[in-house]
Amino acid sequence: MRNALFQLHWLLGLTAGLVLMLVGVTGGILSVEEEVTGLMSPGIVTVPAREGPRLTPDALVARLKDEAPGKRVTLMILNGAPDRAAQVRLADGPGRGTETYVDPYDGRVLGPARGEGFFETVRRLHRWLLLPGDGDGWGRTITGASALALVYLALSGLYLRWPKGRRDWRIWLKPALNRRGRALYWSLHAVVGTWVLVLYLVMALTGLWWSYGWYRDGATTLLTGRPPAAAQARTMTKKEGAPVPLDPAFAAFAAATNGHYATASLAPAREGETVRIRAVAADAAHFQARDEWRFRPDGTLASRDLYAERAWGARLAGSMLALHEGKFFGPVGWIAFMLAALAMPLFGVTGLLLYLGRRRSRRRHAAAAVQAA
Repeated sequence: MRNALFQLHWLLGLTAGLVLMLVGVTGGILSVEEEVTGLMSPGIVTVPAREGPRLTPDALVARLKDEAPGKRVTLMILNGAPDRAAQVRLADGPGRGTETYVDPYDGRVLGPARGEGFFETVRRLHRWLLLPGDGDGWGRTITGASALALVYLALSGLYLRWPKGRRDWRIWLKPALNRRGRALYWSLHAVVGTWVLVLYLVMALTGLWWSYGWYRDGATTLLTGRPPAAAQARTMTKKEGAPVPLDPAFAAFAAATNGHYATASLAPAREGETVRIRAVAADAAHFQARDEWRFRPDGTLASRDLYAERAWGARLAGSMLALHEGKFFGPVGWIAFMLAALAMPLFGVTGLLLYLGRRRSRRRHAAAAVQAA
């Protein structure tokens, strides 16, 4: 059994490992997207703080009708900091539309952040390998299968190097950098793999959330105790009708939170709908720790679902991206996940070197046996 596990381990390492190296490096790059685009985009992501009030949601929508004629606002994300721009999604047809930054004081369109095009390409490479069809093509299938392979590689690697009897912890956790050749490759492969094993399992298990619908449905049921259909039933279907004002709902939200929020996203609502505001508190643990507020058009509260009051499983189900990136665990977790993702090629390279070294060793033994005969 051990030999069979080993053979499958190196077979998956030599095949799925190529995809995992690419996915790991691109994932590490994506983990710093917000920081890099922010540094590259002063005057777009950030704006000078001013004494006057920022535009209300309705005033911002009205201003954008002049700034972007022929387009409609489908989503706006307002920032609680006085020196941060608002984000809006503008569409001129039935599609998702494009996102841009807007000055929250006068409604001027500032454009997309610098570097967004590069990171969008990296994101498509990370998720779908830039193959045709994007999420509906073969790229999603390949990356999903590679995530399953990573689960096997991590668990089988732990089993294969599990010590027989008592072992010095230094052998288990300290790489033997004074060695050379295959001994050094094995030490790096096994010891560093032990360091990052739990991180890779979290990355793989959360990455599968976007790869397979059956996995996402099962994980949702397991974490929340509700079947996916029950969770989807809460989502309101868009109706036709006259738009309702957003300002009363936003004013009520601002009063309830004393204006202390990191971001608040809301979309235009139609007659008969409630206005939904998804907000991240100023002291939230991570960017997906969202509270959900629903207000009637007159500003009265219809419902409130606070992240801090949810069951632990519901918090996890709503924080898959934060878990995947390590930001769920704070700055230390984010840095650890980023370094682990960037280290993925180490295992592909050392695994390949070990495989080639084993083949050379077998050929030498076979030649020696022939000469001895």
